[in-house]
Amino acid sequence: MLNPKSFQTVQSLAQTYPGVSTQVKGYVEQAINPNRRGRVRYQATYWFGICADARSLPSGMEVTVIGRQGNTLIVQPIVS
Repeated sequence: MLNPKSFQTVQSLAQTYPGVSTQVKGYVEQAINPNRRGRVRYQATYWFGICADARSLPSGMEVTVIGRQGNTLIVQPIVS
């Protein structure tokens, strides 16, 4: 699991950069494997993505963006 102190949360980004959206839903475009980056579609753009708790996330899965580390989004699966 990633240490929350090692990345910026969506809320802290919105405070640092006024106007940044706090929309947090995205979709896995390229599968994310444990401790490996995949691709995430978020706000009509594509980002690298990694799962916060080192799980596999298949392509097409809906995810919550919880933060960012450089050019990589930190995501968690949305469970219903």
